[in-house]
Amino acid sequence: MIPVVISGGSGTRLWPVSRTSYPKQFCEFYDKSFLTNTIERVTPLGEKPYLLTVESMRAMTLRVLKEVNLQEDHLICEPMGKNTAPAIALLCHIFDMQGSTQKIVGIFPADHLITDSDTFYKIAKKAEQLAEINGVVTFGIEPKYPATGYGYIEVEGGSLEANSEVLSYKVKQFCEKPDLKKAQEFVDSGRHFWNSGIFIFKVSAMIENFKEYMPELWQKISQIKNDLSNAKTIYANLTAQSIDYGIMEKLENQIHIPTQMGWSDVGSWDEMARIAHELPDYRLDSHANVFSEDAANNFVFSINDKVVGLVGVKNLIVVDTPDALLVAQKGHSENVKNIVTAIREAGLPEGSEQKFEIRPWGKFEIIRDEEHYKSKKITVDPGAKLSYQSHQQRAEHWVIISGEAQVTIDDNVQTLKPGQSITIPQGAKHRIHNTGREDLIFIEVQTGSYFGEDDIVRFEDEYKRV
Repeated sequence: MIPVVISGGSGTRLWPVSRTSYPKQFCEFYDKSFLTNTIERVTPLGEKPYLLTVESMRAMTLRVLKEVNLQEDHLICEPMGKNTAPAIALLCHIFDMQGSTQKIVGIFPADHLITDSDTFYKIAKKAEQLAEINGVVTFGIEPKYPATGYGYIEVEGGSLEANSEVLSYKVKQFCEKPDLKKAQEFVDSGRHFWNSGIFIFKVSAMIENFKEYMPELWQKISQIKNDLSNAKTIYANLTAQSIDYGIMEKLENQIHIPTQMGWSDVGSWDEMARIAHELPDYRLDSHANVFSEDAANNFVFSINDKVVGLVGVKNLIVVDTPDALLVAQKGHSENVKNIVTAIREAGLPEGSEQKFEIRPWGKFEIIRDEEHYKSKKITVDPGAKLSYQSHQQRAEHWVIISGEAQVTIDDNVQTLKPGQSITIPQGAKHRIHNTGREDLIFIEVQTGSYFGEDDIVRFEDEYKRV
């Protein structure tokens, strides 16, 4: 099997920690990010995993690839997100161009939690065997409660292999997210299972499905060149469509394996609170020091080192970040996305952007952003360098905190050590290079009339952004 981890999303359900600029799969709620854990989980399934994401997440994803020792040729980037049908079509087209149509592929969302690895591997291996014969196999989760936030898959008939350790069924239909009454009927039926978003297929079978059920999409995707150089042009004319709606709901010969493998899509703060309460091994990496008085059943998470006092309250969710605070009643966190929409409509950056950004060379964190100046803490990875660039509307002053920096200003090169500083005049060409073996950290203070990230003219760049 070729495991493929699919990584996208808009970062709304776990706001304010997760945002569009740094969505859930990259957040380190536990000791590692969801994405890192998912890659490590699927790696034993067969060949080296691929990551399928969008171009805007390339820099963040490359850092994760480095962590898990995967090369960049195992990263596939769509030029823009168009939901899952175009993503899977592009994947199949790439494997087709590689001559890998007889391969079995597993699709695994990047941001799920699975605590029972043994059952997961057992199910995955069985699904791989069934996909060789039937083409497409889905994973379902035996529902623990009448969830209204998941789609369901209904099965029919008895198990296809009654004596097998892993039971499998013929799919009857896919069901949309239900209301509470319908969800309870689904649970009571014993024949409806949560749609996990995990599925296994033979590439040749999925290509035939695209040709039959989504021929227009397949015709367009098939025009994409091997180097993806024309992908942006083609994607601009695609309609966003889910693979469930476009193909999976229409397949007649589809197999479903229901299971319990400690699965959660961790799709809300209520679910985060449940996991923290029920699974001691999955305690959140919260920096809140909580003191309570006449308070009960509250959930507090902070990425800041902060003392939090709770008095006379119960059943609250409190989530703290440097620039945003969420307070919600338990049972209502599914509506966080409505708050995010309102913040974005108000034109506030906190609805989509973090105070920090990940770049191919490292990261930066905004310390202060005022009308006449902006300050950042910038971290450059060992051996990495920023582009040779200039700014038309601002000057910069750098103070080295740790590490050793090689600084170039208009072709004049000098080395700076901790405590030393330098000024880059407005319009001057400049770059900084971490020549050491540890992180280079420096403070940047910008002065001028405009501090947007688009005020950059690049002359040389290691990451092909010129």
